[in-house]
Amino acid sequence: MTDKGLSGSSLSVTAQVQAAYPARYYAGYDATATQPAPVTAWYDTWSMSSVESLPPASQLVPISAADWANTTGFRLPAGKAVQNGGIVDYTAPPLPLATQAANALQQAATTSWAAYGMYGETPPAAWQTYLASLRVLASGADTTSTQLPAQPALSAAAMPAPGVSVRAVQKTHSEENAVLRLKQAPAPHLTQQIPTTTAGQGA
Repeated sequence: MTDKGLSGSSLSVTAQVQAAYPARYYAGYDATATQPAPVTAWYDTWSMSSVESLPPASQLVPISAADWANTTGFRLPAGKAVQNGGIVDYTAPPLPLATQAANALQQAATTSWAAYGMYGETPPAAWQTYLASLRVLASGADTTSTQLPAQPALSAAAMPAPGVSVRAVQKTHSEENAVLRLKQAPAPHLTQQIPTTTAGQGA
């Protein structure tokens, strides 16, 4: 295909998108949800490489160029909803207590194991009661409570020693390994590098 043909095709697609989405900027939401329905996406349709996955414009809410450019008070990743064809401020309702309890139970179990279980110790009575309360709430058996129980404090024995950081402990281990390398023949497992990884809104 010639360059002229490519240019003509591109212009044709652009014209089709502009005709299908004349307002250019839109807010997406679940058109079947009870309103106010949270905004789930913001679209600059004229700049998209493809609009094939978008709902039709009739199921989106057009917004002005000024609102699109306002990324501090209007076009936000959360806190906006669609109601009666307009965009309104929105605060999501809290999660059901049972769901909150299930999330808290998972975290509490991890904390309890790290502080006590991995050392072969039995968690204190306060922690056992806390875990049991969360378990009952998460199962839905507790229908009278209105909030989660407070997490107990960790015992002094489970807390890190004052003034001792993880880095300091790691450095000490490295120094010990260095001494060992002077006394022994080099061993592959002493010089093995541990790979590190790094982790990385879309409107």
